[in-house]
Amino acid sequence: MKRWFAALVLLTTTMAGAQISPQFFGLHIQQPASPWPNSLGIQFSTWRSEGSGIKWSDINRAPGVYYWTALDQWLAANRQSGEYVLFDIYYTPAWASSCPTCVCAPYFALGGCYPPSDLSPDGSGTDQYLKDFVTALLQHVGPGEFKYIEVWNEPNVNTEYAGTVAQLVRMTSDIRAIANGYDPNIQIVSPAETGDGSNLSQMRYLASYLAAGGGQYVDIIALHGYVANPEDIIARINSTLSVMSLYGQSGKPVFVTEGSWWSPTPPYPSSQKPGFTFRHYLSMLSTPVQRFYLYAYDNDTYGTLWNPHSKQLTQTGTAYELFYGWLVGTTMTHACQAQPAANTVWSCLFTKPGGYQAAAVWSTSLPIGQTINVTAPPQFVRYKDVYGNEYTIVNHQIPIGFNPIWLESQATSRTQ
Repeated sequence: MKRWFAALVLLTTTMAGAQISPQFFGLHIQQPASPWPNSLGIQFSTWRSEGSGIKWSDINRAPGVYYWTALDQWLAANRQSGEYVLFDIYYTPAWASSCPTCVCAPYFALGGCYPPSDLSPDGSGTDQYLKDFVTALLQHVGPGEFKYIEVWNEPNVNTEYAGTVAQLVRMTSDIRAIANGYDPNIQIVSPAETGDGSNLSQMRYLASYLAAGGGQYVDIIALHGYVANPEDIIARINSTLSVMSLYGQSGKPVFVTEGSWWSPTPPYPSSQKPGFTFRHYLSMLSTPVQRFYLYAYDNDTYGTLWNPHSKQLTQTGTAYELFYGWLVGTTMTHACQAQPAANTVWSCLFTKPGGYQAAAVWSTSLPIGQTINVTAPPQFVRYKDVYGNEYTIVNHQIPIGFNPIWLESQATSRTQ
């Protein structure tokens, strides 16, 4: 076990990555009364609208009738701190739905998961209801307000979308034409599926969407990242990249536009949330993904950086503040992966100018609260944990467990 780090250190001279940017970090915010995240030290660069009560059906309440108040309040709050907006267009108003009395999900309005009634299953039809909404939306907010528009939410989940792939491709085409005609800088994000097949690691719905021609209308390929084990997201992202390659979409940015832990027996244990979240971010940073939108800052089931009931930052929120500060500005010189000599020990390496070196290390086999000691290379002199504690490394021995620890060299660049 004591040799687990040696091979990793040798690889640092042969691998290089891009500097980790604040642009990677996105959030969902659900409660209008919640304090804006960066007022509490939760830094992020981009906000996604899903879950904020401003779906198509929330705004377009009757033909030609629009309720803009909630949208305007969200945009005003976002504008004050300058984050990019990813607006998610989905959920058909009942008056426009092809099945206006159908139940989609118990907590949503009737008919919203069905395509509009002026769009045939083969994708033909006027699609005028959607076109009118997108036109009114962009005229209302003005150019430059939306950086990204995402087309629909989780189309492989029938409570979210009950239409055909052809209808979804047609809606994407119409949204793109209107958006780019009004603001050519808006980028279109593909419908984000949750994964399917064994362990939800395959992306068969994405394949069907690209096979039907959807790729020509999107600038960015999206997926969702709810997983039982943080590292499982890597397989889903790799599957996404393979599907993109198969359908000539390689080279486009990849966003994980929603994600957190998934537990077959909710609620997810609070003690595991800080470590899961850090491992989840580390796993995605080890792939070509360019943005991740954590779901959600103020949700009491997923993400949970701020508790809307106690109105306080959670331990996960505190951990997020810490690892955001550790990661941003570093360069990942070796992606996170299991060590050959101990495949349940994961690690990744980072550098900063001035000779600073860091590593994140954890175990995928140990339950929360249990650790084992391993030997760290001599350049690392201290480590920090997700609770804000800092320790001096003695005799090169470090304890690793479920929660990653952050090792640092004697640095000219110190993280906070």
